Formats: sequence, C-alpha cells, structure tokens
Amino acid sequence: MHTRWPKQQRLIGQLRDILQREFGCRDAWVVVSGGRCRLEVHVGGRRMMLLEDAEDAFWARFYAPVQRERLHMGERVVETQIWRRPTPALVAVLRPYWQDRVGPRPSPGEPEPDA
Repeated sequence: MHTRWPKQQRLIGQLRDILQREFGCRDAWVVVSGGRCRLEVHVGGRRMMLLEDAEDAFWARFYAPVQRERLHMGERVVETQIWRRPTPALVAVLRPYWQDRVGPRPSPGEPEPDA
C-alpha cells in the first residue's frame, strides 16, 4: 500500500461497511493492479465495478487535507496532513457512482433480487 494514503486498510473496511449498510450490497472490495484501482461490489447476484481510476486519483477522492496544530518549543506549528474523510462525506462520494452503475437504492424493507 502507498504511504501517501494513510490507513488504507481501515478505509477499505469502512467503504465496505458503508456500501453494505447504506447501499445494501452483499460485499465490496478494492482491487489494486498495475497502478490502477477498482472498487467492486456484489449486489443483486452480480459482481459490478463501481469505480475505476489511476491509483492516486482513486484514493484522493476518499481523503481530505486536515490542519493539525501543535506546540514546538513554545511556538505554534500548523501542519497539513492527509486524512480519511468522515463517514457522511464518504457516503456522499459513493452515492453518484452507485446511482450511475447500480441505480437508486432499494427501499430498506425490499430484499435483494437474488435473496
């Protein structure tokens, strides 16, 4: 995993949880190959690709710069770090890809077509 994107494994787990809980998919995973990344889901008895992009462009949409303040020898130092977006922001990032590839989310009581 690329060190530029901290805690990628946690983010992948978080994306999987969001896609299962908020969008109703059975499973989700990230495939990294040849400098490219794909976000795939299992929904409605099918395996679908939600998103594919170059590795840096793929990860960049799930992270945001954050400023951290600390004291160093009595001086205030502000550092900018890259950090995972919060869950509501990740849901908002994923929603257009889901709607484009899968369609509108089914009602909460409606079972998956292959269930």
